[in-house]
Amino acid sequence: MAHAPNFDVTTDAGQAIVGLFNKIKTTIEGGDGEWNGGDVVEALYGWFTSLGIDADGAPIDLAP
Repeated sequence: MAHAPNFDVTTDAGQAIVGLFNKIKTTIEGGDGEWNGGDVVEALYGWFTSLGIDADGAPIDLAP
């Protein structure tokens, strides 16, 4: 199956999404294609932190 992202991979946000996916595929995915859940959570936590999101904080209020 070919990739067909439904987001703009050329934006900063798109690059961040692709970067997280590629990190999981290249550093977490095992030879059997499985993803270790704990490692994925750790990668996601670090990803949020790199985007300036406090993963231990309250939900982000998007209301204007």
